[in-house]
Amino acid sequence: MIEGKLSRRYARAVFELAAGREEAIGAEVDGFLGAYQDPDLKKVLGNPAFDQDRRKDIVVEVAGHLGLSDLTANFLSLLVARDRLDGLSSIANHYHRLLDDAAGRVNAKATVSQALDEGQRNSLVAVVGEMTGRTAMLTEEVDPGIIGGIIVEVGGKVYDGSVRTQLQTLRKSFERTY
Repeated sequence: MIEGKLSRRYARAVFELAAGREEAIGAEVDGFLGAYQDPDLKKVLGNPAFDQDRRKDIVVEVAGHLGLSDLTANFLSLLVARDRLDGLSSIANHYHRLLDDAAGRVNAKATVSQALDEGQRNSLVAVVGEMTGRTAMLTEEVDPGIIGGIIVEVGGKVYDGSVRTQLQTLRKSFERTY
């Protein structure tokens, strides 16, 4: 599986070629990625015993069936030609980061002890948007183990205001003192 620099390069290249239709191309890549999760398709496309031209033909055929653009079909064929199709998931992740950056969005994950109501959710989106200067795309995860409070992850940073963490900090403080 390709990661890091190589998947970023592929993502950047297709993003630049998609000029003006970045969201649509991202959706097409996601569509193919969903089809690629089929074990039989993955087995055929990942098997070097099958002729590379035949694997490219299969990708083009699947792309046609899914109604993908020529740009996406050619991009996927290139990945087959370079034996990089197994890195498509990583490439798609980097592509979506580029989309979010271009659109001024930031992904945020909130871990809470119980589901947020609409007012709390809107307030949190506003606060994260203010902190980052971008539109917050919030996902929520309920974890009763944090007891109360909230843990927010934004752009690789974690803001932990959970009761669990505060209790752990207090416990460590007591242990150091005694």
